[in-house]
Amino acid sequence: MSTPGGRAFRLHLPHGLVLDGWVTADGQAVAIEDADLGLTAAAASLEDLARGYGGAHIQWAPPTQHHPAPPAQQGEPR
Repeated sequence: MSTPGGRAFRLHLPHGLVLDGWVTADGQAVAIEDADLGLTAAAASLEDLARGYGGAHIQWAPPTQHHPAPPAQQGEPR
């Protein structure tokens, strides 16, 4: 998942639905309810967001890894 900036997570709802989301640098939490329609839910904190969904739990996404650029090709192309 690509986020507009912040740490990515998955919000697991009690009835089985899973929403992608992110936490901004200032701590605001945003969950994507419907990506096709652009519907999101936001709260002042991740705890508030999870509480608003009645017992949801958080799964943190692994940190984004930055890979070095491949080395430049030497010699003539084949």
